[in-house]
Amino acid sequence: MWFKKRKGGNNRNEMKEPEIREVSIDEMRQAVNAYAKQLNPAISLRTIVKDNNEIDCHLLYEQLKCKPDKPFYMSKETFEIFEDPDYPRWIDQCQVACDQFYLDTGNEPVAEDDPRRKVSIYKIKDYLREEPPIDLYLHPQDRMVTHREPEKK
Repeated sequence: MWFKKRKGGNNRNEMKEPEIREVSIDEMRQAVNAYAKQLNPAISLRTIVKDNNEIDCHLLYEQLKCKPDKPFYMSKETFEIFEDPDYPRWIDQCQVACDQFYLDTGNEPVAEDDPRRKVSIYKIKDYLREEPPIDLYLHPQDRMVTHREPEKK
């Protein structure tokens, strides 16, 4: 049987490569927030994060209108965005360890009477694969781990 070739050609040739430009971390945060707002509630925001914590910018093209000139990384646990690929990995591991410590003991893994609420690596060392080389803090309301030191009151 013979098939006729469709008229009109191939649409792939008409697709342009996205423009590559410098994107600030604030622009990336805005794009992720805009994407999250239009995302189906049944779909997790984690879908834009690759296994190495890199943000899949192809999914954010509609929001950014370009391809970023450098990769950005996001924590799968706290959804914080970074330019450094190691920060989300350390925060994710520490968040999981803190959650597990809290489930097992009913206590938060912070030093008593520490107004900064710095995560005690000593308390969660049995839950960690590797010790993060940075100080991490626990937010008082939602127990989310962050690298940002709380402001002094």
